[in-house]
Amino acid sequence: MNCFDPLRVLRYCASAIFATGMLLNPICTSGCDQERVQLTFDGRIKRDPVVLPDGQHIVYSTVTDEGFSRLMRLKLKDGSTELFQPDSNPDRELTVSADGSVYAFVYVTTDGQRGRVIVKDTVRSTTVTLEPGAFGLWPTLTPDGRRVAFTVDAGPVVCVDLSQLTGSITMKVEPKSAGAVSRLTEEAARYGDLWPKFSPDGSRIVFGSRRDDDFEIYIMNADGTAQQRLTSSPGVDAHPTFSPDGKRIAFTSNRDRDYEIYTMKTDGSDVRRITNKEGRDDFARWHPDGTRLIVVSYVAGHCDLFSIAVR
Repeated sequence: MNCFDPLRVLRYCASAIFATGMLLNPICTSGCDQERVQLTFDGRIKRDPVVLPDGQHIVYSTVTDEGFSRLMRLKLKDGSTELFQPDSNPDRELTVSADGSVYAFVYVTTDGQRGRVIVKDTVRSTTVTLEPGAFGLWPTLTPDGRRVAFTVDAGPVVCVDLSQLTGSITMKVEPKSAGAVSRLTEEAARYGDLWPKFSPDGSRIVFGSRRDDDFEIYIMNADGTAQQRLTSSPGVDAHPTFSPDGKRIAFTSNRDRDYEIYTMKTDGSDVRRITNKEGRDDFARWHPDGTRLIVVSYVAGHCDLFSIAVR
């Protein structure tokens, strides 16, 4: 099964990130692609891994034989896997608070036409269902689990203050500021602001946007102010995420022909290529210890998770 089948990617509302671009030839820093450890071996389509706060489990999205997205939990100790939510409907794109007590994910209707962001608080035993126009994409929680930001219909990023909501409720979310909802980026048909991720202290958000004609990485304050472009490459820079100490950002880029993993400081400087191999590396997520990245890698027709040391 092809790890990055364009048809499946289209169903995930993210086909634009696979556009090709001009080629650059950056120099790979020493230590590239060292200590690459394979974590899964089934070869199935995977994306959006998240290392749980205990550092012992990884939850990732996969696609079933029936074509539905499901969240799977991988136990690093023995390599066993199980459904993250055994009784759930199709789900994907997990995000978790710093202590693991609050988590959010995207529920996708079985026809693949709508996606809702669902937030579960295991301490208060509440469930908040956020319904945008068609799709809520790539939710991210603040470390304290009190706010959730996500992309609405592959367009603007909004943030919902969960502390203003009580009980288990369902709420319509429009791409504008009203009540508990704040629009963080502008609504425009010609581009999308995608893959938002809160910083470890909750003060900033890193995200991708094609507002400047191709996908680049941007950063902004958590309230949407001080938006700043961090990358400038003729190609695709995507899927950014903060390191546990908040000092670096990992992201995917095809600036060197293949899609590889890079890191940079939060001001866009000191760009380092982490992976260096044929095929595609994508969806990097930091291990809580800050020394490793969990990466989805396409190898010899198979798609699996790998742990890669970061020097």
